[in-house]
Amino acid sequence: MATNQKNRPSNFVILTLKAIVAGQMQVGTNSGNPFSFVRAFLSQGKVKGTDEYKPSMFFDVKAFSQDENVSEVVQALADIQDKEYFTVKGRLGMEQWIDDDGTKRQKFIIIANSITPFSFEKDGNEAADETSAELEGEPA
Repeated sequence: MATNQKNRPSNFVILTLKAIVAGQMQVGTNSGNPFSFVRAFLSQGKVKGTDEYKPSMFFDVKAFSQDENVSEVVQALADIQDKEYFTVKGRLGMEQWIDDDGTKRQKFIIIANSITPFSFEKDGNEAADETSAELEGEPA
């Protein structure tokens, strides 16, 4: 399928992540609209020739409804279970804040446009990657 690259924002990402906290749904205090979020990580696999894992990358994945109805992507993200793999398409961003002791903090976020379950098993449409065993490592 053809894709129009000039309309895709430069911060658009497609990542397969592993949830480390089950999805949660809430209602925004300012908007009154439902949103959901999941804490997840991306394993970079092992250092070649060793059993040592490269550092993992952690993300908060968020999805928002435009009105009081729960959108499909908000529901799909809320349904993610702990340790479940999923593929997210969306925009990469960063949240920054000052914590209680005055330290500036930041974290990566992905604002989801779509959520799809993911499996390393062959399903006829996609071949399992030979490196999948390396990708299944827990965060370092």
